[in-house]
Amino acid sequence: MSVNYISYSGYKEYEKCPYAYWFKYVVKYKLKVQENSVNSLYGTTIGTVFEAFYKQKIWKDKDLPRRLLEIAPAHLDVAIKEAMDKGRDVDWFDEKANYHSKAEIIADLEATIPIGVQTIRDNRFVGPRMDTEFKLDFRFGKYIIGGRADFIIQRVKPFNDLVILDGKGSKHREIYVDGHRLAKGQKIEGTQLKWYALLYKAKFSTVPEGIGYIFWRFEGERAIEWVEFSEQDLYQLRVEVLSILTRIDVATDRLDKAGKGTQAYSDLRQELFPSQPSYGCNLCAFASVCEDGKKQVQKSRPRPRLNLPEGVTELALGIDD
Repeated sequence: MSVNYISYSGYKEYEKCPYAYWFKYVVKYKLKVQENSVNSLYGTTIGTVFEAFYKQKIWKDKDLPRRLLEIAPAHLDVAIKEAMDKGRDVDWFDEKANYHSKAEIIADLEATIPIGVQTIRDNRFVGPRMDTEFKLDFRFGKYIIGGRADFIIQRVKPFNDLVILDGKGSKHREIYVDGHRLAKGQKIEGTQLKWYALLYKAKFSTVPEGIGYIFWRFEGERAIEWVEFSEQDLYQLRVEVLSILTRIDVATDRLDKAGKGTQAYSDLRQELFPSQPSYGCNLCAFASVCEDGKKQVQKSRPRPRLNLPEGVTELALGIDD
């Protein structure tokens, strides 16, 4: 099997854990228990609502928040249907779910859609060019780097610049935006946006003048996080991504030649797509079928606290030295 394509999601998965990449993209492993999609429904829905804002020219409407709030429930229904059509669970009763009913998500949308509209107004995210879900796939020789930008906006005065934006619905703002938890004070890398800038430059022979995250839940200055970059950054990212894609392509070819089900295949898989246990195993869909993942999840579980009676500071176990 030849691998000649990689998306940002695939790149991020491989960087985090090559074994998880192997499960998801090489053998396309089907889990018996699918991950619950409830926690992604808000982000999916608010993203498609603001796509409609541009595509359906709702931005021309005098009563913007009302129009968007009217269409939000239908967009949520579509998000639920698409998740179920893909075989994913939508379990409102899951203890890990952030929402336990459609009504809770709609209430969240009602609270945050007006904030998003105000962010667009404040930052003049309208103009002669307003593309949504823009496909940026580009071929570099044998390989294709794929990407789809949420928004590409040519802004009106006083900015008059072209920017690429990626919408984020997380309550945690930037903490997980780079695919791992940012330490306090740590600067956003913005690799996803640099990925889109790299492809935009390859496709149109010019770089966007700005790339940034738009956080739908946040207001004022906290609503936008601009990511600094240089053309050298984009070149280095391209070299790195093509190197990884070449490595994956060669690795899958070696596995094919070894033959599935053989000891040689198993040994090669461990060598070429090793597991990389980390705190991220707690969120990995394949932790249940990965021995290292199971151990890491067990290790990460908080130990139960022993509550001693008031005034007792030590507990004797009655065991002699």
